[in-house]
Amino acid sequence: MLRPARTTTRYLAALLALTALAVTGCTSSSAQGADVSAKELRGGSLAEEFDLSGQQFAVGSKEFTEQKILGRITLYALRAAGASTKDQTGLSGSAIVRKALKTDEIDMYWEYSGTGWTQYLGHDRPVEGAEEQFRRTSTQDLAKNDIAWLGPARFGNQYAIARASDAPGAVGEVDKLSDLRKLGADHPEEMTLCGAAEFLDRELQAIQKTYDIDFPPPQVYQNALALNYVNVAKGSPCTFAEVFTTDARIKSLDLNVLKDDEYHFTTELAALTVRKETVKKHPQLEGLAERLGDKLTKETMIELNGMVDLDGRSPDEAALHFLRENGFVGG
Repeated sequence: MLRPARTTTRYLAALLALTALAVTGCTSSSAQGADVSAKELRGGSLAEEFDLSGQQFAVGSKEFTEQKILGRITLYALRAAGASTKDQTGLSGSAIVRKALKTDEIDMYWEYSGTGWTQYLGHDRPVEGAEEQFRRTSTQDLAKNDIAWLGPARFGNQYAIARASDAPGAVGEVDKLSDLRKLGADHPEEMTLCGAAEFLDRELQAIQKTYDIDFPPPQVYQNALALNYVNVAKGSPCTFAEVFTTDARIKSLDLNVLKDDEYHFTTELAALTVRKETVKKHPQLEGLAERLGDKLTKETMIELNGMVDLDGRSPDEAALHFLRENGFVGG
């Protein structure tokens, strides 16, 4: 299917984003700060408030940028408090990292309350309101699975669907998800979607049901999350794409996030998930997660994601920037 070319500015922005992705993907985390010692991290508030000397924790995360940054923040925070750490960040997908937590392969990772509610607790529909969603997820997961949700952070990430702001023709008239019904009826060839594997597995069928829309299977393209932004910005191979609301590339690539007028997606507050027995053994983890979560706002997370996805910095550098800016560590 042939599509009108985007403006030169948009095309260059997409190329720059792809270049940043390539640079980040080739950057060794160990070369960018993974070998920072506990001694170098002392001198901040975490060392003064917490003492986890002699303890060891394995920290996990999912594979996308935000998760890697949160994982690195946690590794360095624990190290600043005197603990030794094992890096298990970058695991592929929610199911794998959750299993690793439950089977004691890792001790903690940051999860989102909506994911916990639907994926791990088996509910069909999210709870309205970010705070209430978090409260009910954390309460039920602790009662049913002995998983504690610590924090939480002050940002809520969530799925969304976006298009290029300068998309031509009928696509450019789609501003909310319910508009896709008319587009699908009048221009079914424009119902093309880019998504990462987890989104397509978890959300595609559900959102099509909520909005009574259809993305024909041959017009759905599975790719890495980072490529969603680049592909939809240039309008090829997709006119719409899965995005995360805390991703800095929404602004840098001038994407238009479609309004979720049926409230399908939930705002998912992030929290540090830890087994109940681990929290009982190390109660200081609750206070540590609260300190970190209080400074993890939406604006902060967008900035940290942008350091990696736009500026080509490593997750280590973004994590250390966050911790040093807030006086949590020295250096």
